[in-house]
Amino acid sequence: MVGILVVLVALLLWFAWTLYSAYSGLTAARDEAQRAKTAILQGDPDEGRAAADAAVESSTTAADATTSPIWRVVAAVPGLGEPLTVVGSLADSVRSLTAYVLRPASEVGSALNPTELRADDGTIDLAALRTAAPALESIAAATVRVNADLEQTPTDIWIPQVSDAGVQLKDQVADLAGLVTNTSLAAQVLPTMLGEDGPKNYFFAFQTNAESRGTGGLMGGFAVVTADRGKISLDELAPNTELRGRYQPIDLGPDFQRAYGNQYDATTNWQNANLSPHFPYTGRILQSIWQQESGQVVDGVVATDPVALSYILSVVGPVTLADGEQITGDNVVNKTQSEAYFRFQDDNAARKEYLQQIAARVFAKLDGSVSNPQALLDAIGRGVGEGHTAVWSADEQVQQVLSGTKIAHEVPDDPAPYASVVVNNGAGGKLDYYLKRDVTYTAEGCAGDRRRTRVTATVTNTAPAQDYPVYIAGRQNETTAYEGPPGTNRSVVTIYTTTGSALARATIDGRPVVMLTGAERNHPAFYTPLVVEPGQTREVVLELLEPTAPGAARVPMQPQTLDGTATVDVPDCSEN
Repeated sequence: MVGILVVLVALLLWFAWTLYSAYSGLTAARDEAQRAKTAILQGDPDEGRAAADAAVESSTTAADATTSPIWRVVAAVPGLGEPLTVVGSLADSVRSLTAYVLRPASEVGSALNPTELRADDGTIDLAALRTAAPALESIAAATVRVNADLEQTPTDIWIPQVSDAGVQLKDQVADLAGLVTNTSLAAQVLPTMLGEDGPKNYFFAFQTNAESRGTGGLMGGFAVVTADRGKISLDELAPNTELRGRYQPIDLGPDFQRAYGNQYDATTNWQNANLSPHFPYTGRILQSIWQQESGQVVDGVVATDPVALSYILSVVGPVTLADGEQITGDNVVNKTQSEAYFRFQDDNAARKEYLQQIAARVFAKLDGSVSNPQALLDAIGRGVGEGHTAVWSADEQVQQVLSGTKIAHEVPDDPAPYASVVVNNGAGGKLDYYLKRDVTYTAEGCAGDRRRTRVTATVTNTAPAQDYPVYIAGRQNETTAYEGPPGTNRSVVTIYTTTGSALARATIDGRPVVMLTGAERNHPAFYTPLVVEPGQTREVVLELLEPTAPGAARVPMQPQTLDGTATVDVPDCSEN
């Protein structure tokens, strides 16, 4: 009996030691992996390699501890053994991360170090990007695989230390996956786009989300830039009044013509060039308009807005205008999308000059030395990730690489579950600055060829109850007339749904309505005018029957001033 107890105590001590070894190895590997990432980004490959090697050693210790016979026995016990399975899975992920991502990344050099990649005058080292592109593509693919494996590893378990370590590791790898993927994308397209083989010209559209359009907002001004051997220079900066009212149309297909051509003249009128949320359409339209206006054929189109600018100014610091006013990351959105309309309500030309001065000062700021290039890169990436910056390239090979990424800002042409709510201003005013949109997309399970789904668009008008200048309130006419107190907003709300879906029922605030219908890139579109008074929230609900298509559900959020939320409860039917 005593012998049995001795054996049991010995086994328990052995198990306790292996558990401690596994957890210690896992946490050490996580910390060393973070140290390797930091060193690589700071341009210290030797430190990066050393930290990566240490992470491999620690993760191997953790993984080895999970292969003992007693570990496997305990891990097989339902409930009790789940943390042990998780530790083993996390250890394997860290080992893969260090072997296939961090070690190769330490050899890439300056392509992952923004300080070395960008000179003090803003010139980008295109040769370094071009040389690193193949390795970065391989590293990015490996990072995505590790991230996907981690996402499948449960971390909501009964041992808090293991749970916390798993959550931190997931966040760390997700952040790294985004960084490496974006850097790989840049290495593939920037050498061509920034003039490696000769100067390239781009049209920049500055959008104001105070008057919503499909890609964000009305184009309030524009610039034309030249990129030559990695150096970007400003050729022209102008308000939208420099463009005339109408141009010759281009053909973007019958669906586009029905949705945006017949009523809005979207390919001939710059004010409606970006009604569609599919930015490649906007790019082609603005390229055509600028060619007709100037004779110059640009190589691509970029769109951005004050929200993206706020992230950049928060890094590079404020710009000072001629009268001493400072524009900062904290105030640029309010000053450009709200305050300016009140301040210059009787002088539109002065308002446009004010906005042009801000844009010119920002360009000058970015043309010089930046103290923290990594933070600037993160700020630009945040704007791209939230949809506030979009790029279209006339180079088909470059556009093919961009396609499917956030920066392309596309409506996907595929059958996977999809729900997108887009608001276009319906009164020619600037009250969308106060508009908040939230989206909920739910679906039944994967049994059967079709399933019931529901898309809910919640639109809230946060505008204060006060008088507004006509330019802000909106200019009503016989087609846009509506009632309501000052601050009432009129929009056209469009909901794009999964390819092949059919509308069973639509309601606004619980009352049945008939929605107008269209299509874009094989996605059914259902739209309706919507009037929302100050402080009011209105709810548009579509009940649908859609194909049980494979793939994760996508719910892109339209760029806006106020952050919206996307709530998704749609099973992925890829394995059915």
